[in-house]
Amino acid sequence: MKRWRHFLVTILTIPFLIIYIWFASTIIDFLTGYYFIIDCIIYLAMGLLWLLPASMIIKWLANNEAH
Repeated sequence: MKRWRHFLVTILTIPFLIIYIWFASTIIDFLTGYYFIIDCIIYLAMGLLWLLPASMIIKWLANNEAH
C-alpha cells in the first residue's frame, strides 16, 4: 500500500484551495455587479471550476491504487 499518495494529496489540497478561493474571489470582485445573469454565470463557473483538478487528482489516486 502506498499511503504516501493520500498524504501528499491531503497536504497539497489545503494550499490549492486557499489559492483557488483567493483567485476566484478576486475575479468575482472585478466581474460582478453589472448584470444579474452574468453574476449567476460567474458564480456557477467559479463554483464548478475546482472540480476539474479534483477529478484529475481522484483519477490519479484511483489508477495508482488499482495497480
